Amino acid sequence: MKPDISALGNWLMSWLQEDGAIHGFHNHSVWGSNPYRWADFTSGHSTWASPMMAALSRIAAEQGDSELKDQVLQMIRFQTSRFQEDGQYKHIGFQVGEMLNQGLIHNMMPNVALGLTAIHGSSWLPAEALTSIRTAILRNMNACDAIYPFKKTRNISNQEYCRLWGKLLFQSAFPDSPWSGDIQNDLNFMIEHFHVSGIPDQDCEATYRYLGDSTIVEPAEYYGLMIAPLVLAYEMFGDPKYLNHAGALCRHVARCAWNDHRGQKRLHRMWLRSGTEWRKMNGPMLIAGMGMTLYGIARYVEHQQEEELTLFLKECDETYAHYQTPRGYFASATGWHNEADIAPSSAWHAHDFYYLLHRHGLVEHMADQLRKPYHGMSVLLGEQCMWVEDGEHWAINDYYWQDVHKLIGRKDEAVFGRDTGWVGGERALPSHFLFPNQPIFVKTDEGIYLKADRTAAQEIEVSSITAVPYLGLWE
Repeated sequence: MKPDISALGNWLMSWLQEDGAIHGFHNHSVWGSNPYRWADFTSGHSTWASPMMAALSRIAAEQGDSELKDQVLQMIRFQTSRFQEDGQYKHIGFQVGEMLNQGLIHNMMPNVALGLTAIHGSSWLPAEALTSIRTAILRNMNACDAIYPFKKTRNISNQEYCRLWGKLLFQSAFPDSPWSGDIQNDLNFMIEHFHVSGIPDQDCEATYRYLGDSTIVEPAEYYGLMIAPLVLAYEMFGDPKYLNHAGALCRHVARCAWNDHRGQKRLHRMWLRSGTEWRKMNGPMLIAGMGMTLYGIARYVEHQQEEELTLFLKECDETYAHYQTPRGYFASATGWHNEADIAPSSAWHAHDFYYLLHRHGLVEHMADQLRKPYHGMSVLLGEQCMWVEDGEHWAINDYYWQDVHKLIGRKDEAVFGRDTGWVGGERALPSHFLFPNQPIFVKTDEGIYLKADRTAAQEIEVSSITAVPYLGLWE
């Protein structure tokens, strides 16, 4: 069993704007925060969503769809022209929102995505687009190499590997890489100073999160950023040590995985050192967002078939399918018991979409499926709140007679806010934000009910990840 990849892509396309921006409620379901928690209230573009551009570039190449090609070109124009004065990209705040304008990883992810976009689109991208990609990566990489020097205290493993992945992809896509003489030395430095064996056994390697800090290793969702560049380095340079280390990282992820209360395979959260031993934490942990780690493992097994890793990928695909809603998005996480569990982030889902396309390939007429209009209201029930969307409207709402979230937004707007309808005042959102037809759900000790008539209920698709069952109409 695997998820409906076309439905996922269709949902992601609903967040794509005419100018190439990818909007979203940028919920970080590993850290549990989002722009609402940071009081930032922005839902515009996030560079963490940029793998969507690479995925669409591949679909456009394989299916030759002219409309999709135009959308990819617009996405390229957007990403390659949004710079801060110091050479960093704009919109790098992700879960913190637009109030954050610094950080290595959210600069590096669009460089990786642009490199993959160029490689997937090499058969059809015009020279102008390829030049824009090349120029943007060079500008940003040079700026970030100066702002965030390599081999400095508190360097972060996944971020440094992502920087090297971007440089490797640049070298693959363009003939004039300025970093070709340094990449292998830098990879060797990463292996020597960040990799640690023995977690959970001697066939496995984790990576310390911080340079010089041996008390914590990287959370599982970031391992694709280490595995993928090592596999690519093996392909480019032919040194088997890169593949061997990639395999050890893959086994760390697979052997640390756990089955949740629904019997689904899940990535673990992280390991922490306690005295002389390492202790694992399983949750709270994401579901949507496993994609780049699974992509790295899938790339490894292309070269080295290992039954346990192949089975692990299959089980994670089943997890996606189990937690996918009819609208196409996944439950974000479990264990937070707030909006971090149910609010779907287009940024994380873009990583899942890219991986699932890589693993399973395209379905017939996929480009058409991505554009197919979707009618109906989607609801995902969580323990203390719910996600609701209908057309351009979205909301994070509360159960009947609870008043904690009451967030409303639009997919075509770069801001959102609290519904202050009965309060009014200068903070009230414009009238086109209002989402008056949201369904009302009552949560009782025995289950959850919908307060609606039967006709209205038939138009609502209800999914749930709650401990108590959804029991239908309140009658």
